[in-house]
Amino acid sequence: MNKINRVILCIIDCLRAEHLFKFINSGLLPNFKRLKDEGIFSKNCITDFPSVTLPTQPTIITGTYTGDYRKEYCHGIPCFKWMDRDFSPPILRDYGSKSIQIFKMNEDLGKNCKTLLEMVGDGNKTSITQFCNRGTSYFFPKSKIRIGFYYLLLKYYPNLKKAIARFNSKVIHLLLDNFKNPKNYFRNKEPPIGSLIYFLSSDLLMHVFGYDSQLYKLNLMHIDKVVGVLLDGLEELGYLEETAIAITSDHGNYRASKVGDLNSFYLKNGLKQYEPRASYKGNFNLAEFGGVGFFYFRGRNNLLQENKYQWTLPILKELENFGPKRVNLLDKLFNIEHSQLMYYKDDNNTHRKGIVYLKRKDKKTGKIYIGKIEYKGTNIDYKTKYTSEDGDNDIFGYLKDKTASKLLDGKFHSNSEWMDGTYHLDFPMYPDLIPRHFKNPRSGDIILSTDGSVIFNITHGKRKSENIYFHDLGLRDCAIVPLLIGGSSEISHKEIPYCATTDIVPTLLQMLGRKAHPSMVGSSLI
Repeated sequence: MNKINRVILCIIDCLRAEHLFKFINSGLLPNFKRLKDEGIFSKNCITDFPSVTLPTQPTIITGTYTGDYRKEYCHGIPCFKWMDRDFSPPILRDYGSKSIQIFKMNEDLGKNCKTLLEMVGDGNKTSITQFCNRGTSYFFPKSKIRIGFYYLLLKYYPNLKKAIARFNSKVIHLLLDNFKNPKNYFRNKEPPIGSLIYFLSSDLLMHVFGYDSQLYKLNLMHIDKVVGVLLDGLEELGYLEETAIAITSDHGNYRASKVGDLNSFYLKNGLKQYEPRASYKGNFNLAEFGGVGFFYFRGRNNLLQENKYQWTLPILKELENFGPKRVNLLDKLFNIEHSQLMYYKDDNNTHRKGIVYLKRKDKKTGKIYIGKIEYKGTNIDYKTKYTSEDGDNDIFGYLKDKTASKLLDGKFHSNSEWMDGTYHLDFPMYPDLIPRHFKNPRSGDIILSTDGSVIFNITHGKRKSENIYFHDLGLRDCAIVPLLIGGSSEISHKEIPYCATTDIVPTLLQMLGRKAHPSMVGSSLI
């Protein structure tokens, strides 16, 4: 692999592995087929939890998961929207397209991880439309006004097909120009050794029109076309043979049956959404809820402190007797329609050890099944133990599988063991991933998941759309993404039966002969 000295990491937002490989086998994506037939590929690449754009993209780009970013090697982004109660008043983060907070992402990563661009070594680096890009030399678009323009161009342009083509083409032609005319972008004449590119058009189209729409499929075909332009352009410039190109996605997708409403639930249970603009009133914050909801609750200690700005973490006893109506949230949240799974953390958790409690509601009988995940160790020596209190009815259905059931043996298991045993199931690697999320001090207090038949489209308490297409569930449709690594003929043809998105950066670094940062969780696929 000593001839490879440049890497390109491309993320196509919102693409199921089964969809990509189905289209490849149908002959619709010749350039992706070329990468598959000549390089490394996997039809079972497991993304992060939750399966939303963030944290999945930072996980890909850093090669590590989230956790207590203040004390251990990991990144600090738990969700697309979150609340940080270490500040008074608390910070509400929203990386959405209409928010300039997306420019805070590199800072939010924390200091205990590094991006691919920071690890590839000295040289020029470029990032095209990818905001998780710490270490870049050139970034497009730098202006918050410009990124808003591109979003509106895609969403509201009269001729949507032309707008999509224009956006996708811009990403590739700008990257190629970085190679062709580096003096226009960098302080020297050297082309980039590390590049990040991101196609967001697929996600926008999926949410509005659906993954089964003609527009979504045509867009994927156009991305294949411009990837062909990239391959031909690099070959013409003499750089293809020394370049490894990795193509993946951050998450898959699913279709719900309807959009739900929570207003009557709030009223019935005495819950009032936190509103900073209304004198900081409110006793909870629902940061986001598509099919999976992330709930933050205000600890009662604030009433004693008489500080309307400060939020403390509620203990379990408070969650069981919460608000003016003293409701047991650990039971009442299951009254939300089609709710199925609940996760919440123990009061005594630290970044080194702790417990996450699990509940599952049976759709037919309404019976609640109980389990837990115990974790120990930091990101380097981290292991988890998953147990069920209800015999054959475990939370994730692992006991019904011959391979996965062996991991419910009362012992702690590593990240790779959970991947080996659960990659083929719904909720792949969840006993490893869920506690990592709860270790992050920015995580919610309770996570509630529906069965996918209803979604709520809520951001910090407000309904944002009526779209029924989303991607946050743990099911395989959302959790398994494609992986292609090709370009240079130095890359041997190889199918990887299964892997994780954290394996991508270690693989690219080994191709470059570069050393990985200690935060790295994944392993090279070479």
